[in-house]
Amino acid sequence: MKNHPIPSLHRSGILVFTLTIMVFLSSCSKQEMTTPSDTVPAVNPVNNTIPKSPDALVIPADNPMTAAKIELGRHLFYDKQLSVDGSTACASCHQVAHGFSDIFPTSMGMQGQHGTRNAPALANVAYNTQFTWDGRFQTLETHAPGPIFNSVEMGNNFSTTAQDTVPSGYNSGPGPNDTNFLFKRLNGRTADLNGQSYPNLFIAAWGSSNISMDRIAKSIACFERTFISTQSTFDAYNNGDQTAYKYNPEALHGLQLFTDTKGANCVSCHSGYNFTDQQFHDNGIGINQIGDKGRANVVINDKSLVGLFKTPSLRNVALTAPYMHDGSFATLEDVLKNYNKGGNHRTTNTDARIKPLNLSDQDMADIIEFLKTLTDTKFTAIDNTKFANPWSN
Repeated sequence: MKNHPIPSLHRSGILVFTLTIMVFLSSCSKQEMTTPSDTVPAVNPVNNTIPKSPDALVIPADNPMTAAKIELGRHLFYDKQLSVDGSTACASCHQVAHGFSDIFPTSMGMQGQHGTRNAPALANVAYNTQFTWDGRFQTLETHAPGPIFNSVEMGNNFSTTAQDTVPSGYNSGPGPNDTNFLFKRLNGRTADLNGQSYPNLFIAAWGSSNISMDRIAKSIACFERTFISTQSTFDAYNNGDQTAYKYNPEALHGLQLFTDTKGANCVSCHSGYNFTDQQFHDNGIGINQIGDKGRANVVINDKSLVGLFKTPSLRNVALTAPYMHDGSFATLEDVLKNYNKGGNHRTTNTDARIKPLNLSDQDMADIIEFLKTLTDTKFTAIDNTKFANPWSN
């Protein structure tokens, strides 16, 4: 057979076909590399003012942290014997699985009574500069006795000494007016799950078995300073892990909206590493039906503070429902809808930033997706032994 040369047109056709196949395969390869699930978002393109780590802890000079004091504080934090009727501990209203917050709109204390406020979350509470919704306490040490003497929470009421200073307005519980009443009960407490008793715990922490309110408060404060939450998805992203939101572009968009001063502008109040400006605002909730005046309960006769409450941290916020000082919103969806419509202006002190946001349903859903990424699952794990309840009940 003769070898017939391939016509030039035919050769061109094969070449075109071959190039087409190569381009197609190349295109497929590129498409596989750039599917949405594999897209790596850029580092926060909207706002880079959120610190990458918290400030250094400020430890009071008269209450240095020690392992023994932290251990004693853990026992006290979970001990229902701190309440007059043995029903309520600090941990009753501050549960680790919920970011050390409560599941009830307003917390339940001794004898089944309910207070007027929602128990705030305690994650990273060591970095707070003021405590409770109205900021009446300046340190964890001065805050700790508050619930112990509150007539609704733990109900103690006894005369104080120079060593046992009770916050003003809190020594109104129905308990016996006996300085030694609480201390005798703690000394007589049965041993914990590991056979530890209070005398030994106090000796280890303070050098003697003497129990005082000062030692109780300082030990609880030491334990609370260990509530450090720094390992959320957002933290990984904020520290440079560009893959943290790899499969959650909705959360990344939510972060952009959250920090955009022309968008939702949540960051104007929920700022800093712990997403709180540590300030007081009327955020469109104001005075509830109970008539709680907020900051004005502390700074008396200042009408400009009526209805102002402390900006809460948003750390682990997806776990800390219900929300607001009165627990009036059951879900994050409820919170976003309220802000989106411009809140409820019940007082003349409502912050000027509380106005309609004109966010779409998808925008609000994306902000909620971002807020979920502030959850630190290692911190809130029920099997986190350093936060475990040492008692059998």
